[in-house]
Amino acid sequence: MVWTEVKTVSEVQRAGREFAATAYDADRPPVQPEKAGGDPLIGRHIDHFEIRGLLGEGGMGRVYLAHDLSLDRPVALKLLRGELASNPELVARMVDEARAQARLQHPNVVTIYYIGQYEGASYFVMEYVRGKTLGEWLEKHGPLPWGDALEYVIQTARALAVAHSRGMIHRDVKPSNLLLGDVVAPLHRSEIKVADFGLATSGGQAPGHFAGTPYYAAPEQLAGGAPDFRGDVYALAVTFYELLTGQVPFRADSLGAIAELHRTAPRPQIANQVAPWRLRQLILEMMDPDPQRRPESYDALLSRLESLRPKPRVAGGLVPRGVALAIDLMLLAPIGQIVAAALSWSQQAATQIWLLVFGSYYVIAHRLWGKTVGKRLLGLHVVGTTRRVRVPGLLLRFAVEFWGPLAALAMISLQIGVVTDLVEVKNRLIGAMGAGPMPIWDSGVDVVLRTMLVPNLIVAVPWLAGFLFALVDRDRQTLHDRAARTRVIYEVRVLEQERRAA
Repeated sequence: MVWTEVKTVSEVQRAGREFAATAYDADRPPVQPEKAGGDPLIGRHIDHFEIRGLLGEGGMGRVYLAHDLSLDRPVALKLLRGELASNPELVARMVDEARAQARLQHPNVVTIYYIGQYEGASYFVMEYVRGKTLGEWLEKHGPLPWGDALEYVIQTARALAVAHSRGMIHRDVKPSNLLLGDVVAPLHRSEIKVADFGLATSGGQAPGHFAGTPYYAAPEQLAGGAPDFRGDVYALAVTFYELLTGQVPFRADSLGAIAELHRTAPRPQIANQVAPWRLRQLILEMMDPDPQRRPESYDALLSRLESLRPKPRVAGGLVPRGVALAIDLMLLAPIGQIVAAALSWSQQAATQIWLLVFGSYYVIAHRLWGKTVGKRLLGLHVVGTTRRVRVPGLLLRFAVEFWGPLAALAMISLQIGVVTDLVEVKNRLIGAMGAGPMPIWDSGVDVVLRTMLVPNLIVAVPWLAGFLFALVDRDRQTLHDRAARTRVIYEVRVLEQERRAA
């Protein structure tokens, strides 16, 4: 569809469909002859292709389900409208681009088999994909899980990258042009086939003309600018957004209005629970109105998309988490003593310094990397189960996780001071009576047991119970995980060949 002037949707023929349609829009099952408006081609032959049904139609022609009699296989046949045959420049360009697409030979691109003419109109025969389009899936089932949507976008980006390496810009990326092909065995997920390269181009276009679908087009494309792969990146971002939310980010009733939205409107946010933060940020970057701020190449884009794939994960167990904590404690244990000794401070000051350092290290390490050194060595990672892990959540998690040791250290610090004072008083009294000073151990073992050991055991029992809760919890979460809504998980590392196969 080519827009040369601003029209409202109500002024466009078959407005609901045409405003979002493209040259080849084959997103419907075959229509039987009696329901196809008496289409005279159904049942007839075009060269060695038998027309068996109507798949759909768009602004530039009709798409038929046909059978290749020479190779005995189903194909999709796209026949241009007769009135377009009078435009030799358009026909020549489309034939050139169809030949270029035929040379792509990529598993995620619909293969073109044949180019011919019928009664003066060009037609293109291509691979027939039996599955539905992503547009149909969205209409019937609603938004996709972000992991599935990500895989489909990765496959689409690979196809667009190959096309771009051959000098082709698609210019009409959208869910109804992404066909769900055969299911890939290990992941039980369909393979994407990018269709409708009918608007693809490798050269310029007349100034002020727009070709594509307004809901998905980049601002510079809507303004009639020269085709660029960053326009396809923008359309892929809008498609990604729709796969996750079930709707396009911008809607309006005229080309001018929607162009203004694409150019100036704030990018709508995707809800936190729909997709991870890094993925949402990448979509916003791909959808930036300034093409220079989008990913600079398909290699860079694919690298970032693939890094966002969900990794196989299992809940962390008590033993590795305990070992990780012990590693962190051993790494930081000397710090308080070193600082206190350097400044000639007391043992009590050393304990306070260590508590401050360990608390800061714990929160900062989890906030920045999702793991401490100990967790990293053991392949553990802290993730938010319902939201991004934020500083308040980590502080709450720290407080609940370490309230036992913190309380014990505070009690011991106070109790040592009390016992020392009592023994000092007792020593002075004994000294006044002529006897030597009495050591703390000889005079206060029973006092120490009563005032330090027993209270700390009382603290330790519920504190340890908070960790042991993970043994009976379905998600292996401790009480501090529950309080902060976090999980400690293993990241199972996948072999490179398995990742590529996925």
